[in-house]
Amino acid sequence: MVKSKWIFEIKRSGLFKVRLVACGYSQIPGVDFTESYAPVINDVCWCILIIAMLVQKLEAQIIDISTAFLYGDLNEDVYLSCKEVHGEKDALLLLHAIYGLVQAARSFYLKFKEKLRKIGFKGGYPDPCFLYTKNENGICFIVIWVDDSLLVGHEKAIQEAINDLKNEGFDLILDGTLDDYLSCEISLNMAWIHQLFLITKLIKKFGEHTKGLQVCKTPGTPGLGTLRNPKSVVDPEKHKIYRSGVGVLLYLVEYSRPDLANAVRELLKTLYSPSQAAYKEMLRVIKFVIDTKNLGINVAPTLIINNEWNIEGFSDSDFGGDKDTRISVAGFIIYLMGVPISWRNKGQKSVVLSNSEAEYVVLSEAAREVKFIKYSFL
Repeated sequence: MVKSKWIFEIKRSGLFKVRLVACGYSQIPGVDFTESYAPVINDVCWCILIIAMLVQKLEAQIIDISTAFLYGDLNEDVYLSCKEVHGEKDALLLLHAIYGLVQAARSFYLKFKEKLRKIGFKGGYPDPCFLYTKNENGICFIVIWVDDSLLVGHEKAIQEAINDLKNEGFDLILDGTLDDYLSCEISLNMAWIHQLFLITKLIKKFGEHTKGLQVCKTPGTPGLGTLRNPKSVVDPEKHKIYRSGVGVLLYLVEYSRPDLANAVRELLKTLYSPSQAAYKEMLRVIKFVIDTKNLGINVAPTLIINNEWNIEGFSDSDFGGDKDTRISVAGFIIYLMGVPISWRNKGQKSVVLSNSEAEYVVLSEAAREVKFIKYSFL
């Protein structure tokens, strides 16, 4: 039997919300659930769609499905305990998924994709969360991120898709501003992607900790390498703050701040046992983010040659650059029509014996990424 609890929260809009959820930690694998994985849109595919929207001058619409996880069908018999609804010895047999269940996101994804196929959407390769439909009203793309989906296409095609989804029983909340999608603010007029709201939350949480730190011109301390398994680690309270701060920084790197990639990579090395030096470095990176909070990615296409989707990439490596393991550090960035769409900074998995070999390894990874993007999305 799965436990339940009541959740009370205040939404970003100021709305008070209460919800009965299942305690997923009390579910038994193989009994209450089997598979739980639910895919979401690839960040590279999402960036390409934004560029296509600007090039082709398409419309965009965010659809938020109200109470999304309640639409999913369950393949298992799940019994929910809720003493406020039934007696001590009774239980509720769930006919559909409910928030908190381990398989709730997957159940909704399968249900939503089934309905999209029914109303004419096709595709799903190589990204299972990227579908499209094309008819006399024009073309409409949809990207799926759990219950937040983004429709991009011609106005009539988008409206037709919205009406079809409503006819299939989905309760939709529409937002055509793109001011808040995946915690990113997309300005179509300025062709700009930034995460100012997320950085504002970072300021509220870490503003006191970074007060008094000097202004820095680089994301991380040049030449500094954090060490794994240090002799002295921070106390549990600082460890909690460290993990929270690195988590937010990692999300910023994912969508709008590739300049932080190497600094965050260093911080991730000591996520489970940070030293005092690593903790200070984390505050330094946050201080840099706060001081440069208005930075983001300019997604205005600039390299349009013969109406072709021009793609180019740059790679570099630092032979033996990791001072802890002495492995080489590699990085690359891919541009589509002058807009960065994919970037990576990490330690190489293989041990190389020269700087040239390290360069060839990262060049191979960058070329593989370019080929994947070119032949899968373009």
